[in-house]
Amino acid sequence: MAAPARARLTRHEGMKFAFTLAAAFGALSLLSAWRRRMVVGEVTFVLGVVLLVLGAVVPTRLGPVQRAWLGLGHAIGRVTGPIALALVYFVALAPIGYLRRTFGRSPLARDPAAASYWIPRAPKDADERRRAMERQF
Repeated sequence: MAAPARARLTRHEGMKFAFTLAAAFGALSLLSAWRRRMVVGEVTFVLGVVLLVLGAVVPTRLGPVQRAWLGLGHAIGRVTGPIALALVYFVALAPIGYLRRTFGRSPLARDPAAASYWIPRAPKDADERRRAMERQF
């Protein structure tokens, strides 16, 4: 089964993609030059200029470049996402839960002697019930 044909980028989409990446590479180039990393600065500067020229001349032909860039971002996200979530869990959530259990504070603990946890409310008339149901969210 053949893969579906990819639609070309519109002129606006191609220019937006190219100019955004060119600006990012330009900023990386300036940062690298400021930190005296000249080789990295020159490479990112050249990439920025190439994208700037391609975005100005042939923005509709940048579809494969955009798909490759988004694929790289997706791959990086699949690696860094679980790592970041694991760090949040093991550095913040698990220690807080352990400390709460250690000191005897549980948000789910209930009084075993209580007959019920129902909170009584005053009954409403029909108009109040209707108004309460009109805008629930």
